[in-house]
Amino acid sequence: MRRRTHMVTRLAVAAVAAGALSLAVSGAAGAAAPALTASTTAPAAHGAATPARAGRLAHFSCSRADKALTRIRTAEAGIAAGLPKLHAAESKATAAGNSRRAARIQARITRFERPGVTARLQKLASAVEAKCSGSVSSTTPSTPSTGG
Repeated sequence: MRRRTHMVTRLAVAAVAAGALSLAVSGAAGAAAPALTASTTAPAAHGAATPARAGRLAHFSCSRADKALTRIRTAEAGIAAGLPKLHAAESKATAAGNSRRAARIQARITRFERPGVTARLQKLASAVEAKCSGSVSSTTPSTPSTGG
């Protein structure tokens, strides 16, 4: 039963991370989209602002900003909460002599500790907040509180 629960938890964390990363990919291109000024109210006819250059954040609805930010914060919290557990599992596997398992866990730790993972999530959060500054109800810190 414990193995099934662990697998379901891993699947849930993977789904949240995949969703957040898919938003990150779509948001990164849109954050760099040029804004229209008063003198240029429409893109040029020769395709200066093509849909590929505008990115998906141009089509992002600010009514979903709170939901997107919640997903990003949840992914960040999942990474922060999962790393100590992974370190403990790695040391346990090493102590038990299971070097293959310890190597797999270490590869996972390395993947989550890369600065690009958290930077991508923070960049996406800041892009959503910048685009929807008026409609975002409250910005919460990216580090979750542990409670008690």
